Amino acid sequence: MIKNTKSELFLCLPSFHEEVAKAISCLSDESLHNNKTIGIHLLVDFDPQTFRQGYGAINAVTNIIKKNVEVKTLKDNRISFIISDNIGFYLFIESRSQIPADKETINAVKIDPISMVRIKKFFFTSSVNNDFKDELSNAVIEEGLLLKNANELLNDQIALVEDLSRERVNEVLDDLKRNPPLNPDFKRIVEIYSNKFQYVKLQFEGANLKNRKIKLPSKALPIADANLKKRLETKLNLFSQVSGKDSFTALNELNERYTEIRGKYLKKVKSRVESLLNKTDKENFIEEIEIFKKSVNEAKKVNLTDIANRILETKEQLLKDLEDFFVSNPKSLFQDDADFWAQDVVYITQVAKKKAQEVVHRIKWPEAHELLNGFKVDLQFSDITFEDLKSKMFVQELKEHKLIDVADANQLAEFSKGVKTV
Repeated sequence: MIKNTKSELFLCLPSFHEEVAKAISCLSDESLHNNKTIGIHLLVDFDPQTFRQGYGAINAVTNIIKKNVEVKTLKDNRISFIISDNIGFYLFIESRSQIPADKETINAVKIDPISMVRIKKFFFTSSVNNDFKDELSNAVIEEGLLLKNANELLNDQIALVEDLSRERVNEVLDDLKRNPPLNPDFKRIVEIYSNKFQYVKLQFEGANLKNRKIKLPSKALPIADANLKKRLETKLNLFSQVSGKDSFTALNELNERYTEIRGKYLKKVKSRVESLLNKTDKENFIEEIEIFKKSVNEAKKVNLTDIANRILETKEQLLKDLEDFFVSNPKSLFQDDADFWAQDVVYITQVAKKKAQEVVHRIKWPEAHELLNGFKVDLQFSDITFEDLKSKMFVQELKEHKLIDVADANQLAEFSKGVKTV
């Protein structure tokens, strides 16, 4: 109906979704490109609660406004209709939070000519420079002509109404018993608080890279020497301080920034793995996380070669420690042989070096790019639920973090009592 409008469109809704916005946009473009004068008159209830309740999408409305199509607002309006040229329908709009967009429902009634004029006058007087008197007169004449064929008009369409059988009653009763409806007051309270707060799961994976360890294979050493293993315990860190250098300055700064963001926006609650975010801070929180992600990606590029060098240094240091141990403990190399080699330092050194190389070679060393690929920021959102608000512990934590005041806490306490009696 919107796209086929030739003269004037009157559309009154709580708000509208993207599909309606696209149709309006097409009509507006056609009017401009073909030099047509098509009046587009839109009326919504432009209020945040309207969008929260699922009656429309904010981007759909603002995109239409950007195209210089005038949109009027009427506070708390829930009357809906569309009039395209000389055809109109009352629309019984439901929230998409409750009803899927693709569900077929009986939700429109055709408007008679006289009523079309009256509702245009009532809702769109400020939009149209017309007193509608002539149009009303024509509508009266048209209505009179329609009434000449009253019987035909009345029998034009009949609703497919069915008897309510006992079987159907039992089906509905059984269904509601398995899945009882939520008290509307409780549902409203859940909606109120889910619009205030949101769960956030934020993880900075790879942040503990500095403490990454490598596993020494159990059969890598020639003998199960307790002293050797104990000596190597401090050497199994993948990254060690070599020559007094610290190659993790950038990583330390990222960790500090990550901790700072968490402390600024997120409140930890014991009752959940996730943290809580005040939704009024969500836009700024997401913006800072995006900046942080860019910093992480930049640090990965800058530190690739440095991390590779650190791994190589650790290999060389471990190789040296193993050689020193074998030289100092030649029996670990020649445990089943006679002692004729005991004084041959050159030979012992050669065998020690070879054995040390074998051990180091058997260790699975990670590549620098593999480690840095593990650097990522994982962010997930989830909503507060009916079950959460029943929890005294959860409500107490909200209060402790000053996310709710005393009045909120009292309301939720009453809510919890009411839920338990249902």
